[in-house]
Amino acid sequence: MYIKVEELQAGNVLQEDVMGKTSCPLIAKHTILTDRHIELLKAFLIQEVDVQMEDPALSETTDPSDQKDHEKDAMNSLKEDFSRRYIECEQQYNKEFLKWQAGMSIDIVKIREIILPLLEYARLHSDVYLQLHTWTGGHYRFHHPLAVGLISGVIAEKLNLENGMIIQAALAGILADCGLAKIPMNILKNSSFSTSETEKELRKHPLHSYNMVKDLKLLKQEAKIAIFQHHERLDGTGYSMGDKGEKIHPLSRIVAVADTFYSMTAQKDDQSQIPPFKALEVLKEDYFGKFDIEAVKALIAIFTKMGPGTEVRLSNGQRGSIIFMKQQYPTRPLVQLAGNNNIVDLEKMRELYIEEIL
Repeated sequence: MYIKVEELQAGNVLQEDVMGKTSCPLIAKHTILTDRHIELLKAFLIQEVDVQMEDPALSETTDPSDQKDHEKDAMNSLKEDFSRRYIECEQQYNKEFLKWQAGMSIDIVKIREIILPLLEYARLHSDVYLQLHTWTGGHYRFHHPLAVGLISGVIAEKLNLENGMIIQAALAGILADCGLAKIPMNILKNSSFSTSETEKELRKHPLHSYNMVKDLKLLKQEAKIAIFQHHERLDGTGYSMGDKGEKIHPLSRIVAVADTFYSMTAQKDDQSQIPPFKALEVLKEDYFGKFDIEAVKALIAIFTKMGPGTEVRLSNGQRGSIIFMKQQYPTRPLVQLAGNNNIVDLEKMRELYIEEIL
């Protein structure tokens, strides 16, 4: 029976696949809908779906391997659909950035339309964060705001902030660098060749960003502060004001972690990116005291949500599968190497780390 998405309730069961703009389902049939599924359907502008009111209890004759293949195909489709929409949003953000460079004001409604559907999807399927750093396609400057917005939102959720503040964290993340539109183009184009003068100009962008957002009514004051403070550090070594400790707003700390993590891991022209699991350790250990430890732990929890059997590639090129996750050292599980029974304990073999989840 087809009903409107607005009338769905948690517990409804899909009778048919819900199709996105790919050949595989956005949500597979027989899925028992949760509130988050319903949010996802709304985010992707699905009007109605075919449901039955009871759990249909899959047939006992269903081949488990067929069901597993179907679930894998559905997950690949979801990632493909998200990737396509992400690229579309990057292009939309690019258009908005060009408007800001021309002197136009920020259209906060448009920015919400860009980031919030992606955020709702990512909150349901957190594994998309494992791919974010690979999608720059030579346009790092325009991917950065999207990724920072998404990562900020999911960190806020992991820290159990209420939904409105999760949204504000995402908006602060995507708008944190809007002030770059006020930086001269010759500096933006050559920002990788930093001099004291270019660095001085680039460091003005948090103030430019704040001035661009300070009068936006749909943006809470906490988000505006986060935009201004996202380059501050708890030990006082950041900018623009050199604030430290309690002077740095909790939302600012979230965006700071998201911004730094994506900057470290994303593909850039100078090929200076760090693998995500190595970057997580740098944030926690090498940069200890600079970033809010709870925000860092939340980010680590998001990226290490892996179960036994997860296939990985290590930094020495060897492949294997995770056999045990250590609660105290989540980035350094036990890994059984492919092709033999050798087990690598990454906690003890510190020279190795997870390069990629396969």
